[in-house]
Amino acid sequence: MKKERIAVIDLGTNTFNLLIAETEPGQMREIYFEKIPVKLGKGGIHKGTITSEAQHRALDALRYYKKVTGKYQVRNILAFGTAALRGADNAKELLNKVREETGIEIQIISGDEEASLIYTGVIHSIHPKGIFLIMDIGGGSVEFILASDTHGVLWEHSYPLGVARLLEEFELSDPVTEKNIQTLENYLDSELQELWEQTSRHHPVMMVGAAGTFDTLRALATGKRLLPETNSPWQEIPLKVYQTIHRILLRSNATARKKMKGMEAFRVEMIVPASIFVNFVLRKTGISTFCQSYYSLKEGVVFRWMDQEYAHKK
Repeated sequence: MKKERIAVIDLGTNTFNLLIAETEPGQMREIYFEKIPVKLGKGGIHKGTITSEAQHRALDALRYYKKVTGKYQVRNILAFGTAALRGADNAKELLNKVREETGIEIQIISGDEEASLIYTGVIHSIHPKGIFLIMDIGGGSVEFILASDTHGVLWEHSYPLGVARLLEEFELSDPVTEKNIQTLENYLDSELQELWEQTSRHHPVMMVGAAGTFDTLRALATGKRLLPETNSPWQEIPLKVYQTIHRILLRSNATARKKMKGMEAFRVEMIVPASIFVNFVLRKTGISTFCQSYYSLKEGVVFRWMDQEYAHKK
């Protein structure tokens, strides 16, 4: 059967990710990946709008991605909008501009659908035993999925608690103070009551952190030589290693973080509240095993597309 190429564009609140993959039945091979810090939610996420400046950045990124997909001779482009577009009163206006200028059709997906696609991506990266908790921290929302190796998804939920929202809602010092941390944790605690109920009921033994924040934590640990470098799509991060990185982040200021090996420039501000969030969830749930997965929503889209495409051609 002929190999097919597919492009997936994940229009996140902070970054637009482009994945081009070559597929055949049962196999996916990444041939191109890029991310652009569009900051779609900047200045408007709490007002439920996409600012004109953010729209310009989005159009610039998507015009460029369209050229890249042409270079790689991709016919199938699947584009998905998440939290920032879900909550924007002018989302349709932006989608129309994108369609007119690039021909790209963007589908805005619900939080539950986003969580489902994240789960699909993660389980093609790592195959946890027992009950596990997937966490994906975006700019506009955070997805949690409780699942088991025998029963699949047990519970999933998307919370509007992304890092861009937290940064607009809370003024954090640089470095953060104990008061900053306590204020943020108290807020998260009150917003995540259903998560605590579900984890108390199901007792997950592992957390799998998917996408940006966790990719950065892995890169920082590798940069400090606390983890070996590997091309694996997932990696265990021992809790002692994570706690070491977390303490370094809490003590650091933006200037120091910019110089850290493995730190992407656009995550310098976001990584501290994100790590506070991760640390808080690990502490509240008592989970003792922590893994990172490169595969998330975009890979989930590819694998779901493959299931439908190749089932149709059988």
